[in-house]
Amino acid sequence: MMLKSEKIFFALMKSPVGMFGLVGNQDSLVEIVFQADPAIIKEQIRRKYPQAREQENALLHNAAGQLNAYFDGRRRQFELPLDMVNLPVFTRRVLTLLSRVDYGRTLTYGDLATLAGSPQAARAVGRAMATNPFPIVVPCHRVVGGGGRLTGYSGGQGVATKQWLLDFEKQQAGEES
Repeated sequence: MMLKSEKIFFALMKSPVGMFGLVGNQDSLVEIVFQADPAIIKEQIRRKYPQAREQENALLHNAAGQLNAYFDGRRRQFELPLDMVNLPVFTRRVLTLLSRVDYGRTLTYGDLATLAGSPQAARAVGRAMATNPFPIVVPCHRVVGGGGRLTGYSGGQGVATKQWLLDFEKQQAGEES
């Protein structure tokens, strides 16, 4: 858990797929809240981080810049310090592996479970994806069901947002080929 005295900052940013609330401290990104309504984002942040101040710091500025570059087609990999210390060990392992999945590619929940060393844990991978505190940056949209089926996505407009992100990455990757 975070110390009450730790300074937490947040900033809102618009993206082609909705609003993001970027939450961080001086050293790392703590969470990205992905909702359509800025008021809901602020409410969720204030409920979870009552000490948070709406103020952009250098880290949040960098995170917004990298996200904007992603949506402009100029960034494929994020280089941000992520605070995963309070996440369960399995979730950390899954998110770390997921962050290495190439831009424009997909893998299944089962594939990711196998990579994480637990081939029978596809549902647990799904739970880790559903609670991913760093959408886009840790690309849970690249995880699909068996046979390439699009399954749930908790950000933006759900599966429609997941489809948009996958199509966007494939289009951008295709332009470079």
